[in-house]
Amino acid sequence: MDVDTQPRVQITVREPDPTEGPDFEAEATHVLQRLRTTLAEVVAGVPGHVSKPAELRRALNIDMNLGCKVFKVISASGSLAAGPHVPGLSALRTFLTAARRAGVSEPAVAAATRAAADFDRLVTSHAGDRTAFDSMISSLAGAGDAAQITLQQRRAVYRGQRHIFGAYAKVQLECSLIQPADEPGMIDFARISGLLSARRLRPDAPLIVARACITNDDGTVRAIRRTPLDPTADPMQELALLGEFCSQPLPQFRAVQSGPGRVYGELASNGLGKKAAITCVEGHVARAAVPRYRDEENRICANIAKIRTPCEVLILDLLVREDTFGALTPTAFACAEHLGEVAAPGTCAEWLRLEPRESVVYLGKGPSVLYAADIPRYAELGRHAFECLGWDGERFDVYRCRVEYPVLPSTVVMRFDLPAAPGTPAGSAPAA
Repeated sequence: MDVDTQPRVQITVREPDPTEGPDFEAEATHVLQRLRTTLAEVVAGVPGHVSKPAELRRALNIDMNLGCKVFKVISASGSLAAGPHVPGLSALRTFLTAARRAGVSEPAVAAATRAAADFDRLVTSHAGDRTAFDSMISSLAGAGDAAQITLQQRRAVYRGQRHIFGAYAKVQLECSLIQPADEPGMIDFARISGLLSARRLRPDAPLIVARACITNDDGTVRAIRRTPLDPTADPMQELALLGEFCSQPLPQFRAVQSGPGRVYGELASNGLGKKAAITCVEGHVARAAVPRYRDEENRICANIAKIRTPCEVLILDLLVREDTFGALTPTAFACAEHLGEVAAPGTCAEWLRLEPRESVVYLGKGPSVLYAADIPRYAELGRHAFECLGWDGERFDVYRCRVEYPVLPSTVVMRFDLPAAPGTPAGSAPAA
């Protein structure tokens, strides 16, 4: 039996010194730079040429995940960007012990041991725990690193929320289609909404499909008449299912009034888990629904998705006929709703907006560009919608905001400013 007689690395963490300065960014930069440098020296001291995690794993006989984290620390774009990748104290001890056993010099291991202890003290003194530290460091790291950290946290929140709420969906789809109405100065508005592969983890858990609600900028509901997108759908139903794109047998639901002019569809329970998963897609159209040009009550056009069921992905698409507004550059953001519901884009205070901001991608023209790996037959669904509407889909520009693990409850907004009416000076609005 081979007995390891070499001492294990002991990382002694000293108590925080209350006299030390409170500048987190400066101290984190200094501590992380030392940790990166000393870990790089340890890796350089491993016998043989080690240039990637797999080689480090073989040389030290350590876990692959640990080797990947070490390489992410020493190859990060900057000191602060390395912060989220630093292994825990126990894992660092394992790494350094393995390095010593493999023949890395004692001074290099000792220097890295001291740097690891200083990092642990940094976390304790400024953040209290590692999760809080990662959130703090993400606000200082580069945009790409911050986005990755946020995604990791949102994934963890999603996993917890689907257990707490007892239900979730693979995808939430919200797609708006806009073109000029026959009535001058107005636009027709169609909406496709759905939950794909939605399932319950608890028999009494609600599964909600939100019906579109059209409002002015201040959130007041516009009195408009909606009709089913599919002419074969039951016009008396609150949710007009697009049956060809729903799971079979067709999902059953009941209308739930959630406020003036706001109706939700609650899907009936049909069992638990993957085998009872359902897909529900519905669509409506409203003619001459909202102003085409800026006025006193409407300066913004927005496509809104309300997150009321935990989901892995939100697809928020906007399809606009090319001659409706001219060239567009929509922006997107998510608003937290823990302090109150976001009724409309004009009611979303700047301080409620979540970071990082979401991005909008221009996909091109026509329903064929709607393809999404998350949504089977999505392009076919788009073509079906245009056929039902009698609109020329090839003239529509397509904009997409894709959000992974959107926070619950929140509202994701894709918006742009309405243009002034022809003959109206830019920046002004007609008199009320």
